[in-house]
Amino acid sequence: MPQRLFRARYANGVLTPLEPLDLSEGCEVTVDVLAEDEGGDATSPAEPGKPPLLEIVDEIRREYPDAFSGMPHDGAKHYKHYLYGHPRDGD
Repeated sequence: MPQRLFRARYANGVLTPLEPLDLSEGCEVTVDVLAEDEGGDATSPAEPGKPPLLEIVDEIRREYPDAFSGMPHDGAKHYKHYLYGHPRDGD
């Protein structure tokens, strides 16, 4: 299968891949652009004017601090225990 994610540079109306691509000559592709700022960090793919998800979660936690106080801190590690009642890994 051809490479799916690659970096490219846009100049003079042309996208130029920064590394070789495993594509046959003349094949058509669909491009989903995630622009990078001048510092090299990808900008948020969120809709313009909408805050990123982590900012929304932080705002909810600040607004309702007690809502998360009873949540387990090992939920990712022991998700089967919390979701399905399995014994905790390592217990």
